[in-house]
Amino acid sequence: MEREAPKVKLDTVIKLCTEGIEMLSQGKVQETINGLMHTLEMARQMLAVHNARGEVWIRARVKLGDVEPGTRGRLIRNDESGMLVHWVVPGSPRPLVDLFLRDQFQDYIELEGQCDHHH
Repeated sequence: MEREAPKVKLDTVIKLCTEGIEMLSQGKVQETINGLMHTLEMARQMLAVHNARGEVWIRARVKLGDVEPGTRGRLIRNDESGMLVHWVVPGSPRPLVDLFLRDQFQDYIELEGQCDHHH
C-alpha cells in the first residue's frame, strides 16, 4: 500500500499567513520569523518520517507512564490526527501505544538518528 504524501491543509497555510501579517503589523518581526522557522522544522520532521524507508524509530524524551526517557518506539501511524507510537518495553504485560498530536509531539518524542538502524 502506497503511503500518501503529507498534505498541508490550505486553511493551515492561510492561518499561518494571517497570523504572520498580524504579528508583523504589531512590529513583532523576530516572533514572526521564529514562528515560521518552527513551522518549517515541523514540516521537515514530517517529511523525514514520511520519506523514511521501512520502519521509523523514535525515542521518548520524557517519562510517559511506564515508558522511561530514552525508550525506543516504532511509528505505526502518521497522519492528520497525529503520530501513533508503539513502545518497545521488555516485560510489559500489554502493548504500550501512545498518540501524539501534531502540535505537541516535539515535547515528548524525537526521531532517532538515521544511522541507528544498522545494528
